[in-house]
Amino acid sequence: MVRFLLLLFLISFSFAKVVARIDKEAITSEEVREAFGAYWREILHLPIARATSRDLQEFLVEYVRSKIIMMEAKRMGLSVSNAEFEDYVEKHVGSKRLSSIAKEFLYTEILTQKIIDRIAGNMDIKDGQITAYYYLNLREFKLPAQVLLERYSVDNLDRANELYYNLANGITVKEDREIKKGQPMWYSIQTLPEIVRRQLYPYDVGKTTKPIEVGGVYVIFRVAEKRGSGIMPLEEAKPIVIEKLLREKRQEVFRRWFQEALKRHSVEFYFGQL
Repeated sequence: MVRFLLLLFLISFSFAKVVARIDKEAITSEEVREAFGAYWREILHLPIARATSRDLQEFLVEYVRSKIIMMEAKRMGLSVSNAEFEDYVEKHVGSKRLSSIAKEFLYTEILTQKIIDRIAGNMDIKDGQITAYYYLNLREFKLPAQVLLERYSVDNLDRANELYYNLANGITVKEDREIKKGQPMWYSIQTLPEIVRRQLYPYDVGKTTKPIEVGGVYVIFRVAEKRGSGIMPLEEAKPIVIEKLLREKRQEVFRRWFQEALKRHSVEFYFGQL
C-alpha cells in the first residue's frame, strides 16, 4: 500500500512540470496555462484558440515579472484598497466579472504604478518640450469632431472575444442569434465615456473597443466613419503631451528599478517544459 501511494505521488509530481523558478518558488506548466487562459480571455479579450506557443512563452516571462513586482511591492509596504481596484477596473477594463487570476494581474498593474510613484517622485515636463513634441508630431493631434460608431452586443464573453478579434482585424461579421448590431450613430468625441474614448483614440476608421460589460451584456464599439477633422490646438493638446512624456520617463525609471530588483532574486526558465 505504501509503495502504491509513493508511486502515485511520484507520478503526480512528474506531471507537475516546472516551467520557471523564482528563488525557491516553483511555477508549474498547469499554473501558467490556467493564468494564461484567464489573461487572454478576460484582460486581452482574445479567443484562446488564436494563441500560439510563442504567445505562451512571452506570457510566462510576464507572469514571472508580475510575481517579482508583487514580492517587491510587499517588501516596500505597498497595497491596493478595494476602492482603488474598483476605480481602476471601471476606467481600464469595463467588466467586473473577473476571475481571481485576472484580478491578480490588475492588482499588479496598480502596484506597478504605485512603485513608480514611490521611486520616480515629482517629474517636470518643460513648456519647451511640450511645444517641440506637439509640432514634431502634429499628425497625432489631427482628430475628428465626430465619429460614426457601430454598436455590437453579445451575452457570452467568449463569443464577444471572437467578435472583437474579427472586428479589430477587418473580418466581416454577420448578425446572428448571439450577435446583435445596433443602428450606427454619430457621436461627438467629447460626449463619449472615458473608457470608450481611451480605447478608440485616435479614432481611425476600424478602431474597435474591447468588450465592455453593460448590464450583464458585453458591448463593442467600432469606428465606421469620421467627419469634421482638424488639428487640436496646442493648449488643448498640452495635457495629452504631458501625460505621454511623463509616461515615457516613468517607464524608463521603472525599467532601471526592475533591473536592480532582479538582482535580489534567482530566476530560471524552462521553456521546453511548457
